[in-house]
Amino acid sequence: MTPGIAALFDVAVMASSLSGWELASQLVQLLEYAGIAGIAGGSVCLLRYRDERRRAVVLFVSYIGLCALAGFNGALLGFLLQVGMTSGAGLAGMLDLEMARLLLGFEVGSATLLRLAGFLIPTLACAWFASQLGERPPSRFRYHALGAAHGFALLLLLASFAVAGHVAVLGPVAKAAIALHVLAAATWVGAFVPLLHLCLHGEGPVTARLMKRFGDMARHCLFALFVAGLVLVFELFHSPGELFSTAYGLALLGKLALVAALLALAACNRFAFVPRMARSGGGGRLAWGIRAEIVVAALILAVTGYLATVVGPPAMPM
Repeated sequence: MTPGIAALFDVAVMASSLSGWELASQLVQLLEYAGIAGIAGGSVCLLRYRDERRRAVVLFVSYIGLCALAGFNGALLGFLLQVGMTSGAGLAGMLDLEMARLLLGFEVGSATLLRLAGFLIPTLACAWFASQLGERPPSRFRYHALGAAHGFALLLLLASFAVAGHVAVLGPVAKAAIALHVLAAATWVGAFVPLLHLCLHGEGPVTARLMKRFGDMARHCLFALFVAGLVLVFELFHSPGELFSTAYGLALLGKLALVAALLALAACNRFAFVPRMARSGGGGRLAWGIRAEIVVAALILAVTGYLATVVGPPAMPM
């Protein structure tokens, strides 16, 4: 059996033999990723791509707050799952206070505290912002205050990836690369839901201009993703051949294939559907394209969770 076929077989075996703990860990990891994406992408849309209608502002703030709340629950449940798996006492072990105190002293505890704080800040900030909404548009100060709170929260969330995970044992370059990678990806895919709302309920020409501005910004996110991803590949693999001969490498290639599909959809939206919307005012095709992007982005987040919780890089076996 060739190394590539053997690695593909390993991926299939691991995926089919996941325990309940591992499946639960992947689900809560997905909640955390969705939370980070909602905070990053939703905040960018709220600050730069809103169309000033009260309905859009309320939806954007609600989206950010709900994503942050989902991420908070994911981080809390993820830590409790770690407690349960470590204690070996089944579901009741998740409430083992002694084991929880012990884990809080390790990297997983530090990362959890950073993520809980990083998700709680936007949740409270969005609740405050929503309570101040009236008939008049919010002042610029309120937008800036909300943006500053979300920016600080994102710093805490990005720092958590440097404390625990695959890159925790690597150097500062790799840690900076994972932070850049997470931020760029979250900003890009987290904006899809707000943009879909604008497409469905906004005015055609205005929405088309906002979509074009977002497309210009997304190019910078893609460049950051490429640079950070290249750095991480060099750090996480001993040789290029391991991309095709290890379970981690093949899973990563599957993720890259999904990213390529997402790029194709983004290009179609940017160069075909947005100009059509600007001319005719109809956003049906663009809405379809954004919905497809959301589905592919969800698959990418699921594969990312699999890479983070089930298989490890060849340079750092789990």
